[in-house]
Amino acid sequence: MSAPAPTAAPSPTPKPAPTDGTTTVALSSGTQACDPESIRINPSVPADQTTRDVVDIELTISSTSKKACTFTAKSSDLLVVISAGKTAIWDSTVCKTSLLTQAVKLSPGWSTVVPVEWSGRGSGPACSKKEGWATPGRYTVQIGTLGGEPGKTTFTLDPAPKLEKDESDEESNEKKADDEKKADEKKSDQKSD
Repeated sequence: MSAPAPTAAPSPTPKPAPTDGTTTVALSSGTQACDPESIRINPSVPADQTTRDVVDIELTISSTSKKACTFTAKSSDLLVVISAGKTAIWDSTVCKTSLLTQAVKLSPGWSTVVPVEWSGRGSGPACSKKEGWATPGRYTVQIGTLGGEPGKTTFTLDPAPKLEKDESDEESNEKKADDEKKADEKKSDQKSD
C-alpha cells in the first residue's frame, strides 16, 4: 500500500484592489510610549472660523522614532499657546489641559492628522468657563512637546453671524416681558409688606 499523496493547502483568495485609485496600507502600531522629544506637530486651521464658537484645529503629528509608538499628550507634555499679536489669549499651562485628549498611534515615516477643538475663549488667570470669547481678528497657534519640534500657523476669526431680525426682536420682547414680570412681582412683594 502506498502513502497518500500530499495535498496543497488552498491559497488565500486575494482581496480585489480598490477601484477608486486609493491604495490600502497596513501600518505597524506600537504600544510603547513615544518620547516627547521625537514628536513633530504642525497645526492648521480650516478657513471660515468665527467668534463665539469652538475653533476647529487639525494637528499633523509624526515621530522621528525608528519604532512605532503611541503618543499620549499629557498637559505637561503638550504646550499650546494661541495669541493675538504678542498677547497670549489661551495658554495650556494656565488651563492645565491638553487640546489633544486621545492617544495617537504613530508609525515611522508616516504622519497622522488629528482634529481638535479650542473653546474659542481666553484662558484668563484660571481658565474659567466664564472667560470672554476671542474677538474677530488674526491669531497664531503655536504647539509642541517638551524637546520636540514645535509648529505654528496663523488664522483669522471672523465675526459671529448676527441673529436674524425676527429672532433678535423675539429675544428682546421675551427679555422685556420677563423684566416687566419681575418688576410686577417686586411691587407686589412691597405692597404685602
